Amino acid sequence: MSRGPWVTAGVAGVIAAAVLGTGFVVQRTSLPVPPPAAQTALRAATWFQRYRLVESAFRIGDGPTVHGTCLQDWFTVGGHRHRGAALRLDSGFVLLAVLPHTLQARGGTIVQSATPPLVLLELGGCPRVLARRLATLATQRRGLTQTGNTLAFTLKATHIRLTLDPRSGLPVALRVVARDAEGVGRIRFATVTTRIRHHLSRGLPVYGS
Repeated sequence: MSRGPWVTAGVAGVIAAAVLGTGFVVQRTSLPVPPPAAQTALRAATWFQRYRLVESAFRIGDGPTVHGTCLQDWFTVGGHRHRGAALRLDSGFVLLAVLPHTLQARGGTIVQSATPPLVLLELGGCPRVLARRLATLATQRRGLTQTGNTLAFTLKATHIRLTLDPRSGLPVALRVVARDAEGVGRIRFATVTTRIRHHLSRGLPVYGS
């Protein structure tokens, strides 16, 4: 008789496990599976979120190829720290975009100065700019078109075609088309070092540099 409560408790535990397990299966099977394009976008967004530094080689229109580096960092503007991006090209062009309303550009060629800043940030592979848009569209499950290892989407007034490594989903190239400009380029993720950070941030209000 003394075994009764233990047996009852054991049976109850088995039943509870079965019920909970069934509920878990029902819950999992009832959740819609994200479409392939959304899954691809999430993988690409993860790559962009993982790195703060991207090296690029791109050309605008029929112009020459330029090499750039985009650094995501903290910047001091108006006495306050804000997250932002600094894109520096080998032509001498520097673009600083800091939330919420700071946008500064200097140097470079006439074409680069006339190109919309968003197009330059996209061609430069600036990580947070692209990661945020990819993650948003993947979550909303809309606005994404996948053809093979190419993912197409829009960001404000620009149309982007992002080429991914077919095995890892690593973003490797992109094409950007806007009303007044278009460009193509390749990107490569890199690790931020103190030397690189100081080199890229010279003359910029980078926090802690």
